[in-house]
Amino acid sequence: MIVRLSFASMFTIFLATLFSGCLSTPVRLPQSASQVYKNSDVQQGLLLAAQNNILFYIPEGTIREVEKSVVDQKCRQIEDPFWADKLTEYLSEFKKRPELLSRFHILEMKRGDISSVQVQKDLDGAVTLSIQFVKIESRGKISYTTNLPCKGSIAEYLGRELVKTDFDFPASEDVALALQKVSEKPDVPRFQFSNAFLSYLAERGVIFKFNHEMSFEKTNNGKFVMAEILNNFAKESSEPFHKYINYWFKQIAEKSTQAQLIQMFAVVSDRDPNSGVRVESEGEQARRVLGQSDLTYVYTSYWAENDTVNVVSLKELDECLQTFTTDMSGVRLRKPAATERDSFLRPGYTCSKSKPAP
Repeated sequence: MIVRLSFASMFTIFLATLFSGCLSTPVRLPQSASQVYKNSDVQQGLLLAAQNNILFYIPEGTIREVEKSVVDQKCRQIEDPFWADKLTEYLSEFKKRPELLSRFHILEMKRGDISSVQVQKDLDGAVTLSIQFVKIESRGKISYTTNLPCKGSIAEYLGRELVKTDFDFPASEDVALALQKVSEKPDVPRFQFSNAFLSYLAERGVIFKFNHEMSFEKTNNGKFVMAEILNNFAKESSEPFHKYINYWFKQIAEKSTQAQLIQMFAVVSDRDPNSGVRVESEGEQARRVLGQSDLTYVYTSYWAENDTVNVVSLKELDECLQTFTTDMSGVRLRKPAATERDSFLRPGYTCSKSKPAP
């Protein structure tokens, strides 16, 4: 007997097959840090820094800077963000001279008036290695010998203005020379914490998203909030439930312009407990005209009440990211911009939870 199917029936079967195939496709979760991050040179440098309790301050201004050559919107060349490349160079110098890592608490990279290395001390004795770079903008007229930042006829652009933006950084050797003049860093209470979580991040090509204000924050009974959080995460990081944290570290590293070498993990202050993936964006205009790319990172939140530091745990974060993974797999109504490298996972993903009763 010959069975004839109508076009509508065939289309329904096709859709059912397509949807079932998409929905049943398993997500491959990394089982180890080596499956998350494979750049062993950077990993080793980050691990050395972590083992010395060193934190990195990379301000927003540094994150958004890019080298570029621009004639107009159609004729331009914009490089990838450079902060991670530069940090990698300095980490390589520390691998040659690991004893220098015991002489400072914080490494920061920020714009200054001149390219320089400065060693700065806070009132409590904390030492910041401040690597300051300078922005250089040059302008010139396009001639027949000019290398255009785009494909096209040189005749079309003759006489037009070409603007180049470059940055001058201190050499790695200058950083080493500056630290040779510094003695061993003192013990500072706000930087006394287990480095197990920093090492956990380093194995995955990730740094803690540090800011100076958080490191000074204390509870009513004098406990340093950041140190308490890092100690809590140090205990949790040895527990075997980080499959989905690993998965999103790997996804961000592979698909975000800002995270190709090094990415960040943040703990943000928020009275409403939440966690997930955050995307810091200046908007489409900044991406399209200025060549900036959005910073994408895994995060969790904390709030301090009286004598207690409360934080959304790594386990709760992993459960949140498991939900995100489910939402992103198969055929779903909500699909963040997963294919756009300059703004990977825009607008982000958040899980909220209820505060525990007092």
